[in-house]
Amino acid sequence: MRKASCDQPARRLVSIIALAWTTLPTMVLAQSLPSEPRTPAAQADDGAAEESTTASGGPIVVTGTRIASGFDAPTPVSVMGAERLAERGAGNIGDALNELPAFRSTQTPASTGLSAAAGYVGGRILDLRGLGSVRTLTLVDGKRFVPSTTQATVDTNMIPSILLQRAEVVTGGASAVYGSDAVSGVVNLLLDKKLTGYRFNAQAGVSKYGDASTRQIGIAGGWAIGQSAHLILGGEYETNDGVEACRVREWCANGQINWGRNPGQTGLPANNILSNVHPWSASYNGVTTPPSSAYTGNAVPTLRPIDGITFGRDGTPRRFQFGSLVNSLYQVGGESDGPGENIYFDFPIVSPTKRYNAMAHLTWEASPALTLEFTGNYGHAEGWHRAVAYRNTALTIRADNAFLPRSADPTLDIPMILAASGLTSFTLGKGFDDIGPGQIHVRNNVIRAVVQARYDLGGGWKADAYYQFGRNSFRSDLTGGTVTSRLLNAIDSVSVNGTPTCRINADASTANDDPACVPLNPFGYANGSTFAAAKAYVTANGYQTNVTTEHVAAANVTGSLFNLPGGPLGVAVGGEYRNDAVKGDADLLSQSNRFFTGGGSLISGRIAVAEGYGEIEAPILRHVPFFDELGLNGAIRRTHYKRSSDFFPSSSLSVTTWKFGGTWAPIEALRLRATRSRDIRAPNVSELFGPTTQTQGILTDPQRGGVQTVAPITQGSNPNLQPEKADTFTVGAVIQPRGGFLGRLRASVDYYRIEIKDAISTLGQQNIVTRCFQGDPLSCSLVTRDSSGAITNIVDTQQNVNKLIARGFDIEVSYRQPLGGDASLNTRVLASNVIDLITVDAVGPTERAGQTGLRAGTPPGIPDWTVDGMVTLDLPDRFSFSTHVRWINKGFYNAAFIGPDQDGYAITAPTSSNTNSVPSKTYVDLLATFRVRQQGAQKFDVFFGVDNVFNTDPPRVPGANGSGNNVLFNPVGQSFKAGVRGTF
Repeated sequence: MRKASCDQPARRLVSIIALAWTTLPTMVLAQSLPSEPRTPAAQADDGAAEESTTASGGPIVVTGTRIASGFDAPTPVSVMGAERLAERGAGNIGDALNELPAFRSTQTPASTGLSAAAGYVGGRILDLRGLGSVRTLTLVDGKRFVPSTTQATVDTNMIPSILLQRAEVVTGGASAVYGSDAVSGVVNLLLDKKLTGYRFNAQAGVSKYGDASTRQIGIAGGWAIGQSAHLILGGEYETNDGVEACRVREWCANGQINWGRNPGQTGLPANNILSNVHPWSASYNGVTTPPSSAYTGNAVPTLRPIDGITFGRDGTPRRFQFGSLVNSLYQVGGESDGPGENIYFDFPIVSPTKRYNAMAHLTWEASPALTLEFTGNYGHAEGWHRAVAYRNTALTIRADNAFLPRSADPTLDIPMILAASGLTSFTLGKGFDDIGPGQIHVRNNVIRAVVQARYDLGGGWKADAYYQFGRNSFRSDLTGGTVTSRLLNAIDSVSVNGTPTCRINADASTANDDPACVPLNPFGYANGSTFAAAKAYVTANGYQTNVTTEHVAAANVTGSLFNLPGGPLGVAVGGEYRNDAVKGDADLLSQSNRFFTGGGSLISGRIAVAEGYGEIEAPILRHVPFFDELGLNGAIRRTHYKRSSDFFPSSSLSVTTWKFGGTWAPIEALRLRATRSRDIRAPNVSELFGPTTQTQGILTDPQRGGVQTVAPITQGSNPNLQPEKADTFTVGAVIQPRGGFLGRLRASVDYYRIEIKDAISTLGQQNIVTRCFQGDPLSCSLVTRDSSGAITNIVDTQQNVNKLIARGFDIEVSYRQPLGGDASLNTRVLASNVIDLITVDAVGPTERAGQTGLRAGTPPGIPDWTVDGMVTLDLPDRFSFSTHVRWINKGFYNAAFIGPDQDGYAITAPTSSNTNSVPSKTYVDLLATFRVRQQGAQKFDVFFGVDNVFNTDPPRVPGANGSGNNVLFNPVGQSFKAGVRGTF
């Protein structure tokens, strides 16, 4: 498929800067820049860093290597300081990081509709390069943090933003240095361990629509204890009311949905992305539906007398009003249940959330050589979501059903029509909105304790060791979930002596009796005197609990062996043992997959890891002609995994990872860098030992001419998964002139290529069916069809797919313009150009770079161009004004579709679409800060901000909420914020 072209990014970039030129920021997000030799204080910070220089001229230490030296590590590193949160008025770390072009907001409160209903709700889990959050390793002070999910990912909600000094992002493979999961990179959240005094912040916000109300407060303090110890404490609280379902946003309620043409129909593409498209065959009040043969070759199905009868809310029969195009699920035009009402997508656009956390860190210099550190964490997060209500487009209703409505009109009297037609039953389509969705409430609690010792061995050698224990307790409660078998029993009723009775209790067999069964009237909306009792029978409560424990013990020794012309030859060696275990329980109904959706499941697994590594850093030359700096860096790690479960056989394996890189600065103002690495990601507990569950999903079936259908799907784990292997190459340049007006310029560009073999992934039901049609044998082995060709099941469990390739550029330009005195105008622009995001299988590659649409059942894509710009006018001690601009290039909707403007388009093809384009979007945010008091350490600020100033809507293309793409685009709309912050 042809990717979307860049919408003149250079011109757009100029426009972005011009738009903001009257305002802009001392944004502290910085790409790793040329360094000066490391100071002893910097070396002591975390033992895994390189020194760099910020735009303001102050030294910082950035993650990239475990060797402390003055050598610039070759792996690209970005830094986001705590000032970025202040300049954006961000209430948490995750939201601030997810704005950066290198990240994709795959798991946030706005993307919950993409995940399983019983899964983690409301987390902010980081995803570098759109390669999946499981391939991004999140650390806190260089150490692993106990996983928040069974996928071994970390929810940044659990870490107090108010204690953050900076976040460092290694945008390249780092498994040889940090271990498994660092395939797309590492995010290291570093605390302000030297905080002295107190700091606080409080803010509130709301959208222009009166929802998405946010309240946040944080407080922290730091104290010296005697001459040798320092304690910091901090915590915060945040709550967000979220945004309700599609009906509350006009862009979603009146957005576009894909209408798939009927089998044998000509003159239309297979896919038609149109407005005014509604589900019809799952009407809230019920409607009689025709057989599949009625659609063949027709724009509107050929109806029998029994077909197309719907009901008023009181159950009175009437004729359904069809639109101009009608398939078995959707119609264009005609009647509907109301704007934005869609039984398939009835869940929040943004899930309501609440979180609070606390953290303590004690540093004690027990002796001049020995430093001890103690860290404790507690975090709590809650989220609310919905499991969609039961729906079925073809419920069998027999002629003796106790609730069959009568009519004086013979064309609407169902018993008369059945008798005249010689039928004993008919099919009813209904979305059971009257029964309602199941309500999901998720809670997560984490505790973590770390003890670390650092010892100066003398002669430039240092040793450190730490032990960590973490425990994460997760619980998801489902209230009012529909039990499928009970609902089917309840709607199949007969009249016994004039009393509606469930058929299973009235037939001759006693084996199928259920004394609790209460008959349910499916005609109309919540009809009958027994409706409340029937609803209570067909619904039930369920739960899921998971307890994750993590033990980590690690030790490292660093130092230098001898001097080279460029400086000391640095080495680091170390080992680590890690044990991650997950134990999950669920109610009995969930264990037997009896809930329609939203139920829990059993899980049990343990992964024990033992590994050792070595790293070397060789500064070859320094400060000689044409070689202001020349150095090499390399690392190797050997890792052994032992995997076990209560439900699956145990297994073990070993892998080796490595990296090699170098830097060359021919002059002080220019530095070139390159790395080559082999990285791995071992399958996590959920991928290996998680449950197998049943769900349903909408898809377009190209084998049947592009017909839209709802297909059963089997999802779950695969105990035979092998580690995925990634080969990563990066090369880049950093430009930092010295002196004059050019001395205020910083620029960097880095190229990356990541090729992951045996990538672990679910393929998505749509992707499986499409690739099977194109001839992929693996995909075809996952699809089951009946004799008519209809799909009866799709197996979408975890697989080692062939290959995943990511390729692109990271670009940064910043400039600081003094305005007299201490005033300045600061501009920084970050850009991501994703050239490729490719999945390769037996058929060939599928390109998702430039895919900015989002369809359930397909892997999400990523924009080919994203630009993030910040301009800040800073008048110290008085005022600052920041303008933030984010631009996402135009793209395409679905990698499996071909639009008229793309190569290979043919209207008769099952992959054809009337359009496959998504427009570009630009978001502008403003924030003004008034410095009310600035006296020494006592500072007090008041700030006011507007996000999405122009109320830019998401593209109105089909999405996980019916329309839109909440992963890439702002679904809330214009919103306002105000707050205070201070130190004393």
